[in-house]
Amino acid sequence: MNPEMQKAMEACRSLMPSGGPQRGGGFDQSAMNAFRTCMKDNGVEDVRGFNDLDQNDPKIAKALEKCRPLLPTRPSAAPSA
Repeated sequence: MNPEMQKAMEACRSLMPSGGPQRGGGFDQSAMNAFRTCMKDNGVEDVRGFNDLDQNDPKIAKALEKCRPLLPTRPSAAPSA
């Protein structure tokens, strides 16, 4: 993993399901990158984790309003057979 990707992974670790990537069931990394890019494009430079964002900050709240649809979600569990 290149240094830039490693830095991005560390910055987003709190957004990963169960605190880290899961083989065969982690979130979509490209969606996370799209969310971070959207937030940056809307004036929020340092997105470490969704829970760390001060949603009372008007700049962050405005960026979240635009970027929330891009925020990755945990994949649903496969139904048991």
